[in-house]
Amino acid sequence: MKEESYSIKIDRALRMISLMASGIRYSKNELMERTEMSERNFYRLIHSIRSVGFVVNSKNGHYEIERNNKLYNDISSLLTFSEEESHILQEAIYSIESTSKTKDDLINKLAALYDNERIPYSFIGKMNSQKVKPLLEGIRKKLQVKLAGYYSGNSGTVSDRIIEPFAFTHNYDAVWAFEPETSTNKLFKTSRAQKVVLLDINQKYLSEHNAAYVDCFRMSDMKQIKASFEMDLMAFNLLTEEFPLSSKLVSSISEGKYKFAGDVAKWEGIGRFILGLPSHIQNIEPLGLRTYVKSQVDFFYQNLLTLPKDGSKV
Repeated sequence: MKEESYSIKIDRALRMISLMASGIRYSKNELMERTEMSERNFYRLIHSIRSVGFVVNSKNGHYEIERNNKLYNDISSLLTFSEEESHILQEAIYSIESTSKTKDDLINKLAALYDNERIPYSFIGKMNSQKVKPLLEGIRKKLQVKLAGYYSGNSGTVSDRIIEPFAFTHNYDAVWAFEPETSTNKLFKTSRAQKVVLLDINQKYLSEHNAAYVDCFRMSDMKQIKASFEMDLMAFNLLTEEFPLSSKLVSSISEGKYKFAGDVAKWEGIGRFILGLPSHIQNIEPLGLRTYVKSQVDFFYQNLLTLPKDGSKV
């Protein structure tokens, strides 16, 4: 039998570490299937992972890497990408002019290492991770979940909420879910639940699941609104640095002049950017966005003219 190449062994080792560090306890068979290895090689790899310093816990035939471990903490930030970091990395890879096998291999390896079941623990604290786990299981197994003692920011009340989770926000601080009681899709903050319990009840409203649109300014809503504005080089640099995903929606219209044109979820996100650079931005569309920006300027101006309670001038 042909000996596996060194690169394949490294690929499988990284894949195994990624899966066991995801917060889900995978069985031996699940890990073998996902890493495409034999039982003999599986036990060899577990031994190797432990020998370099990882603490691998095994319970009822399911495996998990202990996260309260120096080695794990040292490399966790290196093995986790946010959506924006992934976008920047992708842009860098695709900027390589070569169509070589090396470029294709790099793209495939990154795709294999970072699947959508991996929890980026660098974004969430220890307390929140205990809430994310059952939500992630609910998404994967299509089961309902109970948010026990959930605080509603809208009503100011605390109650148990039964939901059908189906997608996380990119930083895992909130989950999109369908709530059967209200028949609506909502964004639930994980930090507002006292406890999250996975229920042994199949999700019943899969066809109703619909996550809201999240724009490049990190605002979300069920609707999308067309918006555009023109800017100079300074504004262009600040926009693409602060909001990397916006680069997909920006085009050059002349030397030193650029145009943003795309869908946004709310005026607040794009509006805040415009308000921060008023002398560098022009030709704002549509009327609704211009009206929002003007209302914020008027509000600020009125506050400047307001006299303090002692009667002295500002």
